[in-house]
Amino acid sequence: SRRGRRSRYPLPESRSKPEMAGILAADRGAMMMKIYHASGIALAGLVPTAMAIPGGLLPLDLALGVALPVHSHIALNFVVSDYVPTKAAPAARAGLLGLTCLTLAGLFTLNTKGEGITRTAKRLWKAPEKEKA
Repeated sequence: SRRGRRSRYPLPESRSKPEMAGILAADRGAMMMKIYHASGIALAGLVPTAMAIPGGLLPLDLALGVALPVHSHIALNFVVSDYVPTKAAPAARAGLLGLTCLTLAGLFTLNTKGEGITRTAKRLWKAPEKEKA
């Protein structure tokens, strides 16, 4: 358990700005853990629902478009804490934050201007249509 244990990895230099420290060190703090667990529970319901209903629903796709990147961002911060050397951790966390922001933007665009996450995922398991001669 991570509670009560002091990490051997220091917080990023943004320690004077708690909001940035929370975003960059997303694997630390009670609020981030609540968000992580809530997003995991949400995904446990959203993913099967999205696969079970025909087509796709915009509200469901938008919820997936937020829950997936947020959950992944916090989980990958655990990986950074455990495996990235201390001196490289701030850069790794900043890069991860950038990728998370790009993922959020990409999924939002897919959901609002494309076919949505659900239909895109279902298309991966659909057999390709045979060309008519």
